[in-house]
Amino acid sequence: MQEKSQFTPRLALIVAVCALPSLCEAYAILWGERQGFTGKALRDGLDFWAGGFLLLHHQTPILFDHMAYQTFLQGLYGKLPYHLWSYPPSYGLIAAAFGWLPPWGAVLSFDAASLALLAFVLRLAGKGWWFVVAVLVAPAGLESVLEHQNAALMTSLLGGGILLLERRPRLAGALIGLATIKPQLGLVLPLNLLRRSPLAFAWAALAAVLLAGAALLAFGAPAWVGFLTFTSPAMSNVLLTGQPKEFAGGLISAFALVKPFTGIHAALAAQAVVSIACVVAGLFTRKPAALLVLSALASPYLHDYDLLGAALAVALLMQDRLARGFLPGEPILFFLVWFGPGLLPWMPQYAHLAPVLLALLLASATRRDGVAPCDSLPAPPGSPVLSAGRSPIPAPPESTAPG
Repeated sequence: MQEKSQFTPRLALIVAVCALPSLCEAYAILWGERQGFTGKALRDGLDFWAGGFLLLHHQTPILFDHMAYQTFLQGLYGKLPYHLWSYPPSYGLIAAAFGWLPPWGAVLSFDAASLALLAFVLRLAGKGWWFVVAVLVAPAGLESVLEHQNAALMTSLLGGGILLLERRPRLAGALIGLATIKPQLGLVLPLNLLRRSPLAFAWAALAAVLLAGAALLAFGAPAWVGFLTFTSPAMSNVLLTGQPKEFAGGLISAFALVKPFTGIHAALAAQAVVSIACVVAGLFTRKPAALLVLSALASPYLHDYDLLGAALAVALLMQDRLARGFLPGEPILFFLVWFGPGLLPWMPQYAHLAPVLLALLLASATRRDGVAPCDSLPAPPGSPVLSAGRSPIPAPPESTAPG
């Protein structure tokens, strides 16, 4: 059953205005493409296409040889910023499905397919079209498309799994299991599933194993060996050294917030405390919005586009608050979380604010339902209710009032 739309012209205007910074960024990308900077204009999509192309053509060793990979890319597009294939072989299955296309065709097809899947999953969860469109054009979603990243896909899998858990536990578990293509965003969910729905947990485990097995069959053991011995250490090195800046500069996690003030070891300890706290909190959380925010906070490796899950949480909370009312400050908080990912390329300072906003959003998502104002309480069956919503004051005993 589809929910009744609460989308108003004012909300539509806010959603449209929030998209403007990303649209300006899109214009800059188009300008770069027209000037012949195709490799730079493709951004992270270049890695998506290159990984799929090389895996499809059985050139797996190039992915795990830094010099060979850079030489391959620069042979196509000249001098480029630092690039690295940073995904497990299971994600390579998706990239290889588009690797037969030319680079722009591959990345744009992947973007379109990811957005279509997200729309389908939200509709399957009973969300109206206005809700779906708002999430698709959220700044985090637009940034994901501009970077040719996988936030829409991951939100389909994680967000869809969370929203469908009560009604479709098998499908929900399978979606969450497939999200192991980017495991750092799903740290909160395994124990939550195990406690709330063992059936969903079993389907998640089965989907994850089958996906890893399919990658093993498709690309062979060297792909997994290369991931464990080259890719995984390289990504850990990004966190520990902050290099290259193209990867580490946009991090917005609790780790990234603490590191400039305390150094590596204290930042790792702080992120460990936050991640463990989020996993424990997730054990006792049933609210979808809260689980989405916990998933973001728990990840040490978080970028602006990864906040599409948080944008979905904001949409869910807005839907709830429009029906029940806002607490002081909540509209501003929701706006900042929603708008922030689009501002980050223009205002890098937002990276320091993002974890704080996520923590405040978590507090909003987990607050207990307050007592509704008296005027909004439904009248008991059979009781007289005036047009203003109040019951008439009964006359005292022995009163001379008529009736």
